[in-house]
Amino acid sequence: MAGERACLVFTPNPEILLRAREDRSYAEVLNAADLALPDGTGVALIRSLRAGRRVRRWPGVEIGATLLELAAERHAAVAFFGGSDGVAEEAARVWRRRLPGLRIEVVGTGLSVEEDGRLRSAEREPQLLERIRAAAPTIVLVGLGAPKQERWIVRHAADFPSARVMMGVGGAFDMWAGRLPRAPGLLHRLGLEWAWRLALEPHRLRRITRATLVFPFLALTDRSS
Repeated sequence: MAGERACLVFTPNPEILLRAREDRSYAEVLNAADLALPDGTGVALIRSLRAGRRVRRWPGVEIGATLLELAAERHAAVAFFGGSDGVAEEAARVWRRRLPGLRIEVVGTGLSVEEDGRLRSAEREPQLLERIRAAAPTIVLVGLGAPKQERWIVRHAADFPSARVMMGVGGAFDMWAGRLPRAPGLLHRLGLEWAWRLALEPHRLRRITRATLVFPFLALTDRSS
């Protein structure tokens, strides 16, 4: 616990860190994390070089899965917040089949969210927050995508008395629901998941170029970063 609120877990990847470099308010949001785990080969590699030791990757989809397994073992409730229409519900069904007895409350799918993490239909937010509180989740997994999910989490960090962990999981709901297949094991081990993602989603070319070329260049040459 961090005082009277849940422990905030973020998994910064190169795209997230590049955005934070250009947006001081977002950097402050990321700095509010109680635990920041490197998600992305580039982040782990740069941290390894700077630390002089191997730093492993912690993909958000894997950390989220570990939290769900722990919740099932301890009979703790979980809330899924965000995701596209129907995706979080399907992800929850997959996990309930995998871990019978796991309690998951799905809230707020298909939301229209501003970049600052505020709902465009602000009048809906009190009801959504109340639904999460009523479920008394120990873990709240938020799939709004960066930077929306981190900003939403920080804004509502103290709103759920039962919560012990709040984490941004990006596209994990899509992966768990089978909408976005993960890279084969070999590509994962080689740190080439970005190539798999590019093959599936060519429109991400600019983002992936920034993550694989711009980020390491700046990280190695800009000592203020």
